[in-house]
Amino acid sequence: MSLKDRVYFLGLGCAGGKLHKEFISLGYKGGVANGSEQDMKALGDVPTKYKLEGFDGFGGHRDRAIECLAQNTEFMDYVENIKEEIVFILFGGGGSTGSGCATVVSELLLENQDKHKIVCPVIALPSSNESITKHSNAYQAVQELQDLDGLGATFFINNDVGNDYDYINSTFAKMLDVFLTNDSYGELNNFDESERLEMLKDNGAMVLSLMGGGKDSSWMLEKLTRNGIFAPIENNSVCENIGIIHAGRDNKDITPDMVIAEVGKPRNVFEGYNARNTLISVSGLDYPVTHVSKLGELAQKAYDERKRNKSQSVRKKLGELQFWEDDEKDNMAKQEGKKKTSKLDLLRRNRR
Repeated sequence: MSLKDRVYFLGLGCAGGKLHKEFISLGYKGGVANGSEQDMKALGDVPTKYKLEGFDGFGGHRDRAIECLAQNTEFMDYVENIKEEIVFILFGGGGSTGSGCATVVSELLLENQDKHKIVCPVIALPSSNESITKHSNAYQAVQELQDLDGLGATFFINNDVGNDYDYINSTFAKMLDVFLTNDSYGELNNFDESERLEMLKDNGAMVLSLMGGGKDSSWMLEKLTRNGIFAPIENNSVCENIGIIHAGRDNKDITPDMVIAEVGKPRNVFEGYNARNTLISVSGLDYPVTHVSKLGELAQKAYDERKRNKSQSVRKKLGELQFWEDDEKDNMAKQEGKKKTSKLDLLRRNRR
């Protein structure tokens, strides 16, 4: 059985559904869950869609996930019965459905230790110009992921790199697909499936870089660690595994030492050869705490500003327009001039 047959992609929420669709188009197995009717329709004809009944979205409140999952027992049974060894949990950190459900679903999968699953979250982090709620949701989701024991590699997609989220999603899907399926071989060494599983099992952040032949090695490393589709890695030289599939029969494209100089000394270095493009993978990195902390700081700053503005603001009320009052007085004067108001008329007016 190939590694591709041992993988399952579970998309949660709107962003997770879009990522899931990319992998379905590449021939992978998967499912998607969402409470929003519109989001489900937007996905089109993809297999295994679960409508989270009673929750047409969470309205930004990720804490509603517990109640939602408790009520949608059919979906939870489906999660518990996923048979594949490797499960990628795809979700948007800023959304409420995905970020709220992802950590609970991950914990549920990890609870079934007898099945020896490798659970790999893929979280799309919101860009820095998004709302307080999105930044706060992502921050809390990462906190919860840090507290889960036994997680596999976590991929942190950085939506600050551009506004074309479809391009970011397809780029990630392409890179991960190459990591999972490349079967090139060479005389020097081969990057086999057991080594790829070792990389996915390692708790911590994981990054990938895929480049065509002729690209400068420094540019490849820049995309891998700082300016690619993943959140910038921590500058602490902590990593566990480096995997390189070289484009060609040697390491003229890039050497392990070049990668080590950027990410730190790993426990393992795996290499393969004769691929069409160069793939660099690094796992066992620390979570990108610096980047996620900035999102938290943005949320806190915006919240403090809103709180300060509210405390200084006195809500003004509209007053009466003078010409309305003058017209009303003129009309009353004209009516009184025509006929003297009797006490009975006054009584009738007051009883209306």
